[in-house]
Amino acid sequence: MTDNLLADLTQVLQNAQAGPVLGVRLRDWRAAVFRTQIIMLGIKNNIGGSVYTPPSYKNSESAEIFLVWDDGKCSRAKLQKPSESNGYHWKRELEFWRMASFEDPFAVRIPHPAKLPEVAVASDEIRSIIEGADRTAFDHQEKILSSRPREAQTGANITALWGKNSIYTSTGINIDYEESRYTVSWSFDSLIARGYAKRRLITGHEWQDIWNESASRYEIFKKQAEPVGQNTCVILSPSVVEQMTEQYILPNFSGENIFEGQSKFTLEDFRQKRKVFYEGISLEIDPLRPYHWSSYLLTPEGVPASRTILASQGSLHSPYLNTKYALRWETSPTAIPYGGGGIKITQEQQVSWAQMLKEIDDGVLVLSVLGLHTQNPVTGSFSLAVPSGLRIKNGCLAGGVNVRISGNYWEILQSPDLVCGTSDLDNSPYFLTGCRCENI
Repeated sequence: MTDNLLADLTQVLQNAQAGPVLGVRLRDWRAAVFRTQIIMLGIKNNIGGSVYTPPSYKNSESAEIFLVWDDGKCSRAKLQKPSESNGYHWKRELEFWRMASFEDPFAVRIPHPAKLPEVAVASDEIRSIIEGADRTAFDHQEKILSSRPREAQTGANITALWGKNSIYTSTGINIDYEESRYTVSWSFDSLIARGYAKRRLITGHEWQDIWNESASRYEIFKKQAEPVGQNTCVILSPSVVEQMTEQYILPNFSGENIFEGQSKFTLEDFRQKRKVFYEGISLEIDPLRPYHWSSYLLTPEGVPASRTILASQGSLHSPYLNTKYALRWETSPTAIPYGGGGIKITQEQQVSWAQMLKEIDDGVLVLSVLGLHTQNPVTGSFSLAVPSGLRIKNGCLAGGVNVRISGNYWEILQSPDLVCGTSDLDNSPYFLTGCRCENI
């Protein structure tokens, strides 16, 4: 193998179009190559850079290929960069790929070139960290250690990523692009956790706001609050809403799951724009937000990023579809969400979190839950322990409380009593819900 995996792959695949492999020529192909550099720092039990969290640097290169043969069969494969002493035996690899080919008439579409959106997904500041010219990541580690609450067992993770990616196809797509990501998160006593994740560095203002919020909540959590009562309302924090989005929204709006009968919704539900949420609730995939964690230029299939409305004013609008299921749907591919943070949830009459908090006389703010991944994503029912809950009394956070919440996610989104609260510090909203809660 040469130093350029992409050059090797494209040459090998072009040759397979000219000469048969096990008697069959290659008709079309797609090759996506991902080169990534990552720096990771950590803190465990108030110590940074210990044997448990040593600073580390990783450099990786991988590729994904998709092939369509002259007889209509398809092949998929993933490649990792081999060690310097080894290389790929390309003739043998091609034969293996051909022998592993399969029939799927809906998977044979490979996109053609299309105009890419203008969206910022790479920050030179993060590249400087990777290249060693910027010590911001180490400064952030030291900042957490020096500012942490003295009595708290503090843990933290910091990651800076720089990637150079390429997507080439036999249909004429030849795209090389760069991307970056930066995450910093911390926790106090493994109970109060907070973090930041975007494609750019965190600003000083953002750091101060997020840090102050987490430190304040930690101090409040140490106080024992009065138990919840029958009239106590439940407020799901943005991190919990994001987890629930990943558990319930992602699988049920997937075109694949809908076609395979593994979704709460059916093809006919979307065709009829059936109302499934309370009016004013809308869901959208928006990968065009500058430096947003889930924004991108194009998918690994070569489809340019675009906004996709999943539900509008309470009614179903569209599932999200890759090229295969777009062909089955007889439409164009849509945007693809990357994690729960890739779904934008809005409410027509939403308020700010600060305003929402002031108007709550008796509530509990759920900062984290246990066991969400075990709940049934189709039925939407859940019963979850809350290791980090903050009591709300008369518009103020009033102390920690141990509770369990139960309810149904679909009923939450169908309720006229649902209120969404927004915060500049979070991607997802706060949900004021009618969930049940009980003391434990």
